[in-house]
Amino acid sequence: MQKRIIILLLLIIGICAVSTASAADDVDVLSVDDANIEETSAELNDIEENLLESSEGENLAVSQDSAISSMDTSDETLSVVYSSWYKIDLHDSYEISSTEKETITYYMEPCTYSSESFHFYLRVVDLNGNIVFNKELKGTETTAREYHPSFEKNTFAPGTYVLGAVNYDDNVVMDTAVLRVSGTALITASDYNSYYNSGAKMTVKMTDQATGNPITSSYVTVKFTNKKTKKTVTKTYLVNSNGQASFAPPVGAGTWTVEYSSPDTGISANAVQKTATVKKPAVKIKAFKVTEYKGFKIKLKAKVTSGGKKVKEGKVTFKINGKTYTASVKNGLATKKVKLKKVKTYKYTAKFKGTNYKASKKVKAKAVMKKRVKTKIVIKDQSVYTGHSKKVTIKILTKSGKKVKSGKIKITSLGKTTYGPVKNGKALAYVSGFNVMKHFKGFTKNGETYKKFKTVKAKIKYIPESHKYKASKKTVKITSKFKCPCGKTSTHYHYTHGYYYTYRYKINVV
Repeated sequence: MQKRIIILLLLIIGICAVSTASAADDVDVLSVDDANIEETSAELNDIEENLLESSEGENLAVSQDSAISSMDTSDETLSVVYSSWYKIDLHDSYEISSTEKETITYYMEPCTYSSESFHFYLRVVDLNGNIVFNKELKGTETTAREYHPSFEKNTFAPGTYVLGAVNYDDNVVMDTAVLRVSGTALITASDYNSYYNSGAKMTVKMTDQATGNPITSSYVTVKFTNKKTKKTVTKTYLVNSNGQASFAPPVGAGTWTVEYSSPDTGISANAVQKTATVKKPAVKIKAFKVTEYKGFKIKLKAKVTSGGKKVKEGKVTFKINGKTYTASVKNGLATKKVKLKKVKTYKYTAKFKGTNYKASKKVKAKAVMKKRVKTKIVIKDQSVYTGHSKKVTIKILTKSGKKVKSGKIKITSLGKTTYGPVKNGKALAYVSGFNVMKHFKGFTKNGETYKKFKTVKAKIKYIPESHKYKASKKTVKITSKFKCPCGKTSTHYHYTHGYYYTYRYKINVV
């Protein structure tokens, strides 16, 4: 995991490279108070643009053989040197001591196209994404060889950093390396005493023994041990820019021995032991009055909170009608569906119990089972002439005549099915007659003959949305009455059509 974070920091070096040469007075720090090492890599992706600013470092001592010199500021010659014009090759990693003056080595092939042969920043970023060292280097040396800059002692606190060379003029990262700084750390922490899930945090701090400054680019390992249960939990946290890691205990209620240590092999630190007492808080439980209709399972319901927060663990035991049921608490609620046969008002109790909370008192509530309401469909048989249609109102009422305000109807006729909504006790449908030829019977010696009436059946079903209502059905007759295109409904003679009699219909739901 440390390798993943370092890779991301190598990218940060590149992000920082897009800044200009201006200095930053304030640099925001990535907060990792609650993060363990598994979460850190994701948080580093969110570093804001204020990390793009650079600040001047003053602790780089350049050895005599480096031949690095600053240009005369009075020189009016415009000097530009692009990253593609010269080469810097850092080692993959460097290891230095925080308490000694240390020299590193890199290879450079200077530029030959400009009055300046190189111009870059030597930049160091810590694991929190902060620039902790930034030195501008430029000169006219043209020899391709190794260069040997050195860092004064105590330039860096012990830890792991990323070193980068960023070209001045085009802000290109020319190379990066891992910089490991060894030293001795002091770990300080306090005993912890609070309630489970209270939000209260534990804090541990790492400081550089040599300078007393906070260590900002390392980790601390925290091991919890419960002597009673023999359970252990180990987490590793990245310290922040104050050298601290703050976190809620990743363990349940109980008394825990907590050991703080450094996982960094380059940092020498004595492990520190403290005690964390995580107490069981009280809970508040509330059972709700619930209602259902006969034939369906009723859902018992209880809400569990602690200190105003939803409890997300443990179980609630419900007792009703002489039986006991258990349900897990999820996001502050526990529910259980049970079957009750009689139409009546039942009383039930609910009680919470959990590993990390105190058991609750028993609370009471009512579970009401009601009788379902029968419904009826009110519509008369319908008739309509050929070529005509009309809108029909279908009433959906209770047996006592009250309006049913929701649900839908289903109409099936002639092999087709349509649906429509029920609103305030009504549903609308259109009834249409058959065309003339649907009534046609055949030819007689007197001419064409037509059937005067054609009748079909339509099945109507009410489908309730609520358990309160029962479904109901009704079959109605739809008659299509023949009507000659001329308007007459009785037998009469036409030179072109002969004698007419009747026809058929169809029905569509609105």
